[in-house]
Amino acid sequence: MKLNLHRLWVFEQVVECGGFSAAARKLYMSQPSVSQHVHKLEVSLRTTLIDRSGPRLRLTAQGAVLLQYAQRFSSLAQETAAAIDQLSGAPSGRLVVGSTATYSSYLLLPMFGRFAELFPGVERQLRTGNTTEITRQLTDGEVRLAVLPGDRAGASPHYRVEPLLEEQLLLVAHPGHPLAGHAVSPADLAQQRFLFREEGSATRRAQDDALALWGLPPSRCPGVTGNETLKQAAAAGLGIAVMPQRCVTPELRDGHLALLRPDPGLPACTIVLATARETSLSPAEQEFASLLRTKGDA
Repeated sequence: MKLNLHRLWVFEQVVECGGFSAAARKLYMSQPSVSQHVHKLEVSLRTTLIDRSGPRLRLTAQGAVLLQYAQRFSSLAQETAAAIDQLSGAPSGRLVVGSTATYSSYLLLPMFGRFAELFPGVERQLRTGNTTEITRQLTDGEVRLAVLPGDRAGASPHYRVEPLLEEQLLLVAHPGHPLAGHAVSPADLAQQRFLFREEGSATRRAQDDALALWGLPPSRCPGVTGNETLKQAAAAGLGIAVMPQRCVTPELRDGHLALLRPDPGLPACTIVLATARETSLSPAEQEFASLLRTKGDA
């Protein structure tokens, strides 16, 4: 049996993209070509890797095992490229960074733009998920850099964690809200309608922690998906919301949202940079980490 590494990589992209068509668009290949690569891989391994009977991509047991090894091959390839890059000193290759939706939108995307200006030869990919998903990817070697809420990243033998910056949490409402601009007590807040992010998001956990700080009962609300939707709901006067300062700065500046001043006040959240522990970072990863640290010092 001969294992073709290019076909293995195409198979990994199909799984990562969730289908043949999406992988073909990403790889600038035709869908039949992508399908043929995976088919030939199955023939060479004498097994079926993908269950094609349903509308959504599903791996067989053999496919799930192969995916684990494919990801390890990719990690080893990145490590090899990093070793070569360190000799040449020129950042190149591929940069993969993981983060939650909040920090991806308001911190990492602008940093990716700056990084692209400095190092246009580096391929960039931003993976977004909840904290549990991103820390798993760090542990599995799928990503070697991640930006996460510090209180949720935890300690692990698989990655290092260093403080990056402090993010203040704010309580916001429509500018016409009767409590806007005023100091408010937990008793005042008990009478208010709170708006929440969806379960599993870092912002939702911060919101739940805020309720506990004020001695209010936990919410059973399923919440809304995304900070943009949450901001729009608050700006429309549908309720008040605890949100990271970075998310609402433009709306506060433009007068679309207003602050409430709770007592006790909300704590700041530490945002951390998590990096792979067991392997050295590539020059591209080192440069991006340095860029993030500079942002954190600003």
